[in-house]
Amino acid sequence: MTDEAHYLDNYLAEVLPKLGLDVETYGPYVTGYANDDDGVDGLNDLIELLRASSESHGDDDDSWREFREEILRRRQEFLNGEDSRRERRIIELQQEQNSSLQKEIELAQKNQLELEARKQMELESKKLENMSADRIALMAKFGYEMEDGSDDEEEDNEECDKPISNREHAAQQALKSAREQRTVHKQTKKEAQMETKMAKEAQNAKKEERRKKATKGERRR
Repeated sequence: MTDEAHYLDNYLAEVLPKLGLDVETYGPYVTGYANDDDGVDGLNDLIELLRASSESHGDDDDSWREFREEILRRRQEFLNGEDSRRERRIIELQQEQNSSLQKEIELAQKNQLELEARKQMELESKKLENMSADRIALMAKFGYEMEDGSDDEEEDNEECDKPISNREHAAQQALKSAREQRTVHKQTKKEAQMETKMAKEAQNAKKEERRKKATKGERRR
């Protein structure tokens, strides 16, 4: 036990003087027994010591029997209370752990919902009908190329089944026009490169022909 009041202090302060014993001298003997739990035999030995030290009730069997029974009763009540306190504490700890676990689960679920919401927002933002006019204009200017053709074909097939808004239709037409312009631009550029190459080859052929003629004339001289 600690320095706090013992559960037998009040009872001993009342009963020991009646049994002809000094509380300060013999009280610690009784509380020591209660703390060490020496069993019934230990209590019997303690009572024999107290009876031998009593100045007035050494031969009073009834008083010592009543004292013995009261010590046992009070000790059992204390132990039962301790067991109840331990059980309540265990329940409290379990409830605290369950509460903490529930908070962690709720937080994880909240984070998952927020993540799914952000993904959904990203998907929605990529739809033409949800794009800003500036973004649509940029896509029309620089062209729009899909990263994954197979996935895009599936998306196009799904979109074909959905109603198309005027804004989305206009955006699609702008993208289609941009693609066509890019294709024409690529073809025109390629044709120009071919024409330049052919003109250069023709020029080189003429130069070679003039060189051969000049060489032939020098030989005749």
